[in-house]
This record gives sequence, structure tokens and C-alpha cells, in this order.
Amino acid sequence: MTRGALFVAGTAAALLSVAAPAMASTAQYCGAGRGLTAEVAVQGAIDDAQNSASGDGRFHCELEGQPQIFEIFDDPNFGHIFRASVIMNCD
Repeated sequence: MTRGALFVAGTAAALLSVAAPAMASTAQYCGAGRGLTAEVAVQGAIDDAQNSASGDGRFHCELEGQPQIFEIFDDPNFGHIFRASVIMNCD
């Protein structure tokens, strides 16, 4: 029984040593949002990217570049709205 427990503990330690550096790396997440103002659309896009990253265990995100903002004048549901897209680097 002791040999089996040591084998399991060694296997777990080996897996954690491989997974830890992978989790420490930075990953990119894209987010999208919409709103009646450009600021609301950008914040929605940031929240979208951060929510996706947090699902992967990444809780520290920084915006990469500038948000892309699109002004829409003929949205079938809301008329005049803004849409935004962001890329976030998260670790």
C-alpha cells in the first residue's frame, strides 16, 4: 500500500510540475460587447474577455492595443448602437 501511495504522489507531483508553467503563461482572449454608448460597448467587451479568461483560471488581464468600436445606425432591434471588440492578455 505504501508503494502505491508513493506512486500516486509522485505522479501527481510530476503532473503539477508540468502544468504549473503552462498556467503561468499569458493567453489572449477576445471579447465583444454592445451598448447605447461607445463606453458601455467597450466595457461589455472587456467584461466578456475577462469572464472567458476566468473560466480558464486566469484572473489578471490587461488590454492589448486599442478597442475597436463600430457605430451602427440601422440595428433592427435598437436602431443606433455601438459595438466593440477587445483583445486582452490574461495570466
